[in-house]
Amino acid sequence: MSIDLEGYSLSFSDEFTGSYLNTSVWGTKYWWGGRTLASNGELQYFADRSTQVIQQNPDVDPFSISSDPKQAGDGILTITASPSPDTRLTDGLPYVSGLINTYGTFSQTYGYFEISAQVPSGQGLWPAFWLLPQSGNWPPEIDVLELLGHAPSTYYVGSHWKDAAGKHTFDTQDVATGIDLSQGFHSYGTLWTADAITFYLDGTEVYSMRTPPGMNEPMYLLAGLAVGGNWPGAPDETTQFPAEFQIDYIRAYARSIKPTISGNEDPNSLVGDKVSTALNDIIFAYGGRDTLEGLKGNDTLSGGKDADIFVYQATSTGNDVILDFDAAGGDVVRITKAIAGQKNFSGLYRMIKDNAEGEAVLKLADGGSITFDGVRKAQLSFDDFFIA
Repeated sequence: MSIDLEGYSLSFSDEFTGSYLNTSVWGTKYWWGGRTLASNGELQYFADRSTQVIQQNPDVDPFSISSDPKQAGDGILTITASPSPDTRLTDGLPYVSGLINTYGTFSQTYGYFEISAQVPSGQGLWPAFWLLPQSGNWPPEIDVLELLGHAPSTYYVGSHWKDAAGKHTFDTQDVATGIDLSQGFHSYGTLWTADAITFYLDGTEVYSMRTPPGMNEPMYLLAGLAVGGNWPGAPDETTQFPAEFQIDYIRAYARSIKPTISGNEDPNSLVGDKVSTALNDIIFAYGGRDTLEGLKGNDTLSGGKDADIFVYQATSTGNDVILDFDAAGGDVVRITKAIAGQKNFSGLYRMIKDNAEGEAVLKLADGGSITFDGVRKAQLSFDDFFIA
């Protein structure tokens, strides 16, 4: 069965234009600072231009972008693995390679996630594309692409989770393609919903599984080229370096749900469904499914029960606070591109930072802000915003 994205819209995309990796979008080490996974027995050090090994040996920089000969204006990111020129600069590890991830810049609950890439072949090479929780928890994990370089006609998909007893459980499925995947670009995708996780190769379904319990939190994207490890084994004399993992694009899609503007259903409420003045106002809505707009001034907004819409249009400004934003309960911030200063969610998400109290603060293009009282940035996802 072919992938059908009707009802979905693009929520994240990097076509890898420009001269170098956009490090305002992509992190190049694990969120905790790690540059390898020793628990996997990996032999590579994930380097970048901030590391001494690249500063002293720029020729082994793992990241480069070249023009895409098939798409004018687009590029191809190459992640290159090479022998370490000095293991004293790579924590004793014998190889240098690259990792990219969107921790802190993009995460999403449910949707379709896809990479177009040409994988390397060779004993001990381990290219991958996967999803991990923005919260830093593990598991869960969704593996969209894992390939062992000594067998480039087979790749692996699956997920990890905790069962009812809290035990780590996983489902990893091998996909025998009958072709050498290292000889060209292919798209590897997964459609993750509340009910199922379905995997696709070049738009055609290859495996599907029920979504495990607890796999319902925002996840970010990772792609990288590991070398060695308990699963693929170490490189040998047949492995050719430098080895290249080439990525044409990485994209994410989310359901296109436009909020319906509906009224306050509680006839006793005097403050729901109201817009404020240009002063510093307090707006409370006690009924369900309310629409609140602060207009100018520093406003305090509370939607009350059920899913509410907090509107920020061309006349909105000020430093507003939403007291009871329910990121998991259907509340939505409806914001214009002019106010947000961004055209899509991935750009908007980069403008959100946790303040000293651990509360998410969205900086607006007009100098104002929205503070989500009691809500961390990691709890917010594409579903919580509608950019008009």
